[in-house]
Amino acid sequence: MSFTIIIQQNTSPKHKLTKSLTTITTLTGTLREDTSIIDPVIRVQASESSLVTANYCTISSFGRSYFITDIRSLRNGIIELSLHCDVLSSFASQIKSNQAIIYRQENQWNLYLNDGVFKSYQNPQVITRPFPNGFNTTEFVLAVAGS
Repeated sequence: MSFTIIIQQNTSPKHKLTKSLTTITTLTGTLREDTSIIDPVIRVQASESSLVTANYCTISSFGRSYFITDIRSLRNGIIELSLHCDVLSSFASQIKSNQAIIYRQENQWNLYLNDGVFKSYQNPQVITRPFPNGFNTTEFVLAVAGS
């Protein structure tokens, strides 16, 4: 299976959805051994000096972006890259297209959702009105309107 690996440098935080990437080099090769799609280990022919700042790569044939977790020099010109899938960047378009009801947010909130952290004040409003005819007996019924 022939594919292209874009070797990059990531300057964004690990948990950011869209990364700030700088392309270092592009390598083309053939997959000669079995490998995992989630945590692939891939051998490439490149110089060690070109991969010193590399910490990220994209393999479009796998449909994923990867963090470079380890770079090993096997012999002169052969480098082994241990990769780990960056799920956020790999599936960023699907994540962005999702719709959700946000239960808790810093600046905006939904008053229709019962949130135990949302602060509200209940100031009682007491209105006293005299009965026009008074009470003739010791029993009476009190009705409250509103809440």
